[in-house]
Amino acid sequence: MTINYSIVLPTYNCNFIERSIDSIIKQTHKNWELIVIDNFSKNNVKKIIESKNDKRIKYFRCKNKGIIAKSRNLGIKNAKFKWIAFLDSDDYWTSEKLSLVSKYIKKTNFDFFYHNMFIKRDTNYLLKKKLYKYNRSLKEPVFDDLIVNGNSIIQSSVVVKKNLIKRAGYLSEKKNLVAWEDFDLWLKISKITERFYLIKKTMGYYYIPHNENNKLKRFINNIEKFKKVYKNEIKKIKFKNKINSIWWINYAEALMHYKNKNFDKSYFKIKDISTN
Repeated sequence: MTINYSIVLPTYNCNFIERSIDSIIKQTHKNWELIVIDNFSKNNVKKIIESKNDKRIKYFRCKNKGIIAKSRNLGIKNAKFKWIAFLDSDDYWTSEKLSLVSKYIKKTNFDFFYHNMFIKRDTNYLLKKKLYKYNRSLKEPVFDDLIVNGNSIIQSSVVVKKNLIKRAGYLSEKKNLVAWEDFDLWLKISKITERFYLIKKTMGYYYIPHNENNKLKRFINNIEKFKKVYKNEIKKIKFKNKINSIWWINYAEALMHYKNKNFDKSYFKIKDISTN
Protein backbone atom coordinates (compact mmCIF):
# COMPACT_ATOMS: atom_id res chain seq x y z
CA MET A 1 0.00 0.00 0.00
CA THR A 2 1.43 3.37 -1.05
CA ILE A 3 0.90 6.25 1.38
CA ASN A 4 0.63 9.72 -0.19
CA TYR A 5 0.74 12.98 1.72
CA SER A 6 -0.49 16.49 1.04
CA ILE A 7 1.70 18.82 3.10
CA VAL A 8 0.12 22.17 3.95
CA LEU A 9 2.62 24.97 4.58
CA PRO A 10 1.37 28.56 5.09
CA THR A 11 3.93 31.38 5.10
CA TYR A 12 4.23 35.12 5.58
CA ASN A 13 7.58 36.93 5.39
CA CYS A 14 9.34 33.99 7.05
CA ASN A 15 13.15 33.95 6.89
CA PHE A 16 13.21 30.15 7.33
CA ILE A 17 10.83 29.12 4.54
CA GLU A 18 13.58 27.58 2.40
CA ARG A 19 14.77 25.45 5.32
CA SER A 20 11.25 24.09 5.75
CA ILE A 21 10.88 23.33 2.05
CA ASP A 22 14.30 21.64 1.91
CA SER A 23 13.37 19.40 4.85
CA ILE A 24 10.44 18.13 2.77
CA ILE A 25 12.46 17.64 -0.41
CA LYS A 26 15.00 15.61 1.60
CA GLN A 27 12.35 13.19 2.90
CA THR A 28 13.24 9.55 2.33
CA HIS A 29 9.56 8.99 1.55
CA LYS A 30 8.96 10.51 -1.89
CA ASN A 31 5.18 10.25 -2.35
CA TRP A 32 4.02 13.72 -1.38
CA GLU A 33 2.82 17.06 -2.66
CA LEU A 34 3.71 20.32 -0.94
CA ILE A 35 1.09 23.07 -0.95
CA VAL A 36 2.61 26.43 -0.06
CA ILE A 37 0.09 29.17 0.74
CA ASP A 38 1.75 32.58 0.64
CA ASN A 39 0.12 35.54 2.41
CA PHE A 40 1.68 37.94 -0.15
CA SER A 41 5.14 37.80 1.43
CA LYS A 42 7.85 40.28 0.48
CA ASN A 43 10.68 37.72 0.44
CA ASN A 44 9.74 36.29 -2.98
CA VAL A 45 8.51 32.86 -1.91
CA LYS A 46 7.56 31.98 -5.49
CA LYS A 47 11.15 32.48 -6.65
CA ILE A 48 12.43 30.21 -3.86
CA ILE A 49 9.98 27.50 -4.95
CA GLU A 50 10.88 27.85 -8.63
CA SER A 51 14.58 27.44 -7.76
CA LYS A 52 13.78 23.94 -6.37
CA ASN A 53 12.47 22.78 -9.78
CA ASP A 54 10.18 20.21 -8.17
CA LYS A 55 6.75 19.65 -9.73
CA ARG A 56 5.43 18.25 -6.45
CA ILE A 57 5.46 21.78 -4.98
CA LYS A 58 2.32 23.83 -5.61
CA TYR A 59 2.05 27.56 -4.93
CA PHE A 60 -1.03 29.55 -3.89
CA ARG A 61 -1.51 33.09 -2.63
CA CYS A 62 -4.04 34.06 0.02
CA LYS A 63 -4.77 37.39 1.72
CA ASN A 64 -5.61 35.96 5.11
CA LYS A 65 -5.67 39.27 7.06
CA GLY A 66 -3.96 37.70 10.06
CA ILE A 67 -6.22 34.63 10.14
CA ILE A 68 -3.80 31.83 9.24
CA ALA A 69 -6.66 29.30 9.26
CA LYS A 70 -7.78 30.79 5.93
CA SER A 71 -4.43 29.85 4.38
CA ARG A 72 -4.43 26.36 5.87
CA ASN A 73 -8.01 25.72 4.77
CA LEU A 74 -7.15 26.80 1.23
CA GLY A 75 -4.28 24.31 1.23
CA ILE A 76 -6.44 21.48 2.63
CA LYS A 77 -9.19 22.10 0.05
CA ASN A 78 -6.64 21.92 -2.78
CA ALA A 79 -5.00 18.76 -1.42
CA LYS A 80 -5.39 15.68 -3.60
CA PHE A 81 -4.22 13.00 -1.15
CA LYS A 82 -5.92 11.20 1.74
CA TRP A 83 -3.42 12.21 4.41
CA ILE A 84 -2.78 15.85 5.42
CA ALA A 85 0.50 16.79 7.09
CA PHE A 86 0.96 20.22 8.63
CA LEU A 87 4.22 22.17 8.70
CA ASP A 88 4.75 25.79 9.74
CA SER A 89 7.23 27.78 7.67
CA ASP A 90 9.66 28.32 10.57
CA ASP A 91 9.66 24.63 11.59
CA TYR A 92 11.25 21.67 9.81
CA TRP A 93 11.35 17.88 9.85
CA THR A 94 13.96 15.17 10.09
CA SER A 95 14.45 13.34 6.78
CA GLU A 96 12.77 10.10 7.92
CA LYS A 97 9.58 11.72 9.29
CA LEU A 98 7.16 10.68 6.52
CA SER A 99 8.73 7.22 6.18
CA LEU A 100 8.24 6.53 9.89
CA VAL A 101 4.69 7.86 9.93
CA SER A 102 3.92 5.61 6.93
CA LYS A 103 5.02 2.55 8.91
CA TYR A 104 2.61 3.42 11.72
CA ILE A 105 -0.23 4.09 9.30
CA LYS A 106 0.28 0.64 7.74
CA LYS A 107 0.51 -1.28 11.00
CA THR A 108 -2.21 0.51 13.01
CA ASN A 109 -5.82 1.53 12.52
CA PHE A 110 -5.52 5.15 13.67
CA ASP A 111 -6.74 8.35 12.04
CA PHE A 112 -4.58 11.02 13.68
CA PHE A 113 -0.82 10.83 14.29
CA TYR A 114 1.51 13.21 16.13
CA HIS A 115 5.03 13.11 17.55
CA ASN A 116 7.58 15.10 19.51
CA MET A 117 9.83 17.91 18.27
CA PHE A 118 13.02 19.56 19.46
CA ILE A 119 13.07 23.25 20.38
CA LYS A 120 14.85 25.50 17.90
CA ARG A 121 15.63 28.98 19.23
CA ASP A 122 17.40 30.67 16.31
CA THR A 123 19.61 29.87 13.31
CA ASN A 124 22.70 29.27 15.44
CA TYR A 125 21.35 27.59 18.52
CA LEU A 126 19.45 24.34 18.95
CA LEU A 127 18.21 23.37 22.37
CA LYS A 128 18.44 19.58 22.33
CA LYS A 129 15.35 19.33 24.42
CA LYS A 130 11.96 18.03 23.44
CA LEU A 131 9.24 20.64 23.34
CA TYR A 132 7.07 18.35 25.42
CA LYS A 133 9.51 16.05 27.15
CA TYR A 134 6.72 13.94 28.58
CA ASN A 135 4.29 14.08 25.68
CA ARG A 136 1.38 11.83 26.41
CA SER A 137 -0.84 9.36 24.65
CA LEU A 138 -4.38 10.67 24.89
CA LYS A 139 -6.86 8.63 26.88
CA GLU A 140 -10.46 8.04 25.90
CA PRO A 141 -12.62 9.99 25.76
CA VAL A 142 -10.03 12.08 23.90
CA PHE A 143 -12.20 15.20 23.99
CA ASP A 144 -12.29 15.10 27.81
CA ASP A 145 -8.53 14.44 27.99
CA LEU A 146 -7.79 17.49 25.83
CA ILE A 147 -10.07 19.70 27.93
CA VAL A 148 -8.72 18.48 31.28
CA ASN A 149 -5.01 18.29 30.37
CA GLY A 150 -4.68 20.85 27.58
CA ASN A 151 -3.09 20.70 24.16
CA SER A 152 0.21 18.83 23.89
CA ILE A 153 -0.10 18.28 20.13
CA ILE A 154 2.34 20.34 18.06
CA GLN A 155 0.74 21.34 14.75
CA SER A 156 3.90 20.71 12.71
CA SER A 157 3.91 17.10 13.93
CA VAL A 158 0.35 16.24 12.89
CA VAL A 159 -0.67 13.85 10.11
CA VAL A 160 -4.44 13.39 9.85
CA LYS A 161 -7.01 12.08 7.37
CA LYS A 162 -8.35 14.84 5.13
CA ASN A 163 -11.93 13.61 5.40
CA LEU A 164 -11.85 14.10 9.19
CA ILE A 165 -10.85 17.75 8.79
CA LYS A 166 -13.67 18.17 6.29
CA ARG A 167 -16.20 16.49 8.60
CA ALA A 168 -15.02 18.71 11.47
CA GLY A 169 -15.76 21.81 9.40
CA TYR A 170 -12.10 22.68 8.71
CA LEU A 171 -10.09 25.08 10.88
CA SER A 172 -12.19 27.84 12.38
CA GLU A 173 -11.64 31.24 10.75
CA LYS A 174 -13.19 33.15 13.65
CA LYS A 175 -11.02 35.95 15.05
CA ASN A 176 -11.43 34.83 18.66
CA LEU A 177 -9.76 31.50 17.77
CA VAL A 178 -6.65 32.98 16.14
CA ALA A 179 -3.47 31.31 17.52
CA TRP A 180 -5.37 28.36 19.02
CA GLU A 181 -7.48 27.27 16.04
CA ASP A 182 -5.37 24.10 15.83
CA PHE A 183 -6.42 23.05 19.36
CA ASP A 184 -10.02 23.78 18.43
CA LEU A 185 -9.66 21.51 15.38
CA TRP A 186 -8.21 18.66 17.48
CA LEU A 187 -11.20 18.99 19.82
CA LYS A 188 -13.67 18.89 16.92
CA ILE A 189 -11.93 15.85 15.40
CA SER A 190 -11.96 14.08 18.79
CA LYS A 191 -15.77 14.21 18.68
CA ILE A 192 -15.63 12.17 15.46
CA THR A 193 -12.86 9.66 16.24
CA GLU A 194 -10.98 8.42 19.30
CA ARG A 195 -8.12 7.07 17.18
CA PHE A 196 -5.31 9.50 18.07
CA TYR A 197 -1.81 7.99 18.10
CA LEU A 198 1.38 9.39 19.66
CA ILE A 199 4.50 8.20 17.81
CA LYS A 200 7.12 8.20 20.55
CA LYS A 201 9.89 9.61 18.39
CA THR A 202 11.27 13.12 17.88
CA MET A 203 11.02 13.91 14.18
CA GLY A 204 11.22 17.66 13.83
CA TYR A 205 12.31 21.07 15.07
CA TYR A 206 9.90 23.66 16.46
CA TYR A 207 11.03 27.28 16.28
CA ILE A 208 10.41 29.52 19.30
CA PRO A 209 11.43 33.21 19.04
CA HIS A 210 13.33 34.81 21.91
CA ASN A 211 10.55 37.25 22.75
CA GLU A 212 9.06 35.25 25.60
CA ASN A 213 6.92 38.16 26.85
CA ASN A 214 4.82 38.19 23.69
CA LYS A 215 4.50 34.42 23.86
CA LEU A 216 3.28 34.56 27.47
CA LYS A 217 0.74 37.29 26.69
CA ARG A 218 -0.59 35.29 23.76
CA PHE A 219 -0.76 32.12 25.87
CA ILE A 220 -2.78 33.83 28.62
CA ASN A 221 -5.02 35.62 26.12
CA ASN A 222 -5.74 32.39 24.24
CA ILE A 223 -6.76 30.59 27.42
CA GLU A 224 -9.18 33.36 28.36
CA LYS A 225 -10.81 32.98 24.93
CA PHE A 226 -10.79 29.18 25.22
CA LYS A 227 -12.65 29.39 28.55
CA LYS A 228 -15.40 31.46 26.94
CA VAL A 229 -15.78 29.29 23.83
CA TYR A 230 -15.78 25.98 25.75
CA LYS A 231 -17.45 27.22 28.94
CA ASN A 232 -20.30 24.68 28.88
CA GLU A 233 -18.05 21.73 27.99
CA ILE A 234 -15.61 22.64 30.79
CA LYS A 235 -18.47 22.79 33.30
CA LYS A 236 -19.85 19.39 32.25
CA ILE A 237 -16.43 17.69 32.30
CA LYS A 238 -15.54 19.10 35.72
CA PHE A 239 -18.84 17.79 37.08
CA LYS A 240 -18.46 14.39 35.40
CA ASN A 241 -14.87 13.92 36.63
CA LYS A 242 -15.52 15.46 40.07
CA ILE A 243 -12.77 18.05 39.77
CA ASN A 244 -12.90 21.63 40.99
CA SER A 245 -10.58 23.20 38.44
CA ILE A 246 -8.64 22.58 35.22
CA TRP A 247 -4.95 22.57 36.18
CA TRP A 248 -3.46 24.06 33.00
CA ILE A 249 -5.98 26.92 33.03
CA ASN A 250 -5.08 27.59 36.68
CA TYR A 251 -1.42 27.56 35.71
CA ALA A 252 -2.01 30.23 33.04
CA GLU A 253 -3.97 32.35 35.51
CA ALA A 254 -1.19 31.95 38.08
CA LEU A 255 1.31 33.22 35.49
CA MET A 256 -0.96 36.15 34.70
CA HIS A 257 -1.27 37.12 38.38
CA TYR A 258 2.47 36.72 38.91
CA LYS A 259 3.25 38.91 35.93
CA ASN A 260 0.89 41.57 37.33
CA LYS A 261 2.61 41.24 40.74
CA ASN A 262 -0.50 39.84 42.40
CA PHE A 263 1.61 37.27 44.23
CA ASP A 264 -1.06 36.12 46.69
CA LYS A 265 -3.52 35.31 43.91
CA SER A 266 -0.76 33.55 41.97
CA TYR A 267 0.14 31.46 45.04
CA PHE A 268 -3.46 30.33 45.62
CA LYS A 269 -3.86 29.32 41.96
CA ILE A 270 -0.73 27.16 42.22
CA LYS A 271 -1.90 25.78 45.56
CA ASP A 272 -5.22 24.82 43.96
CA ILE A 273 -3.36 22.88 41.28
CA SER A 274 -1.42 20.97 43.95
CA THR A 275 -4.59 20.23 45.93
CA ASN A 276 -6.41 18.87 42.90
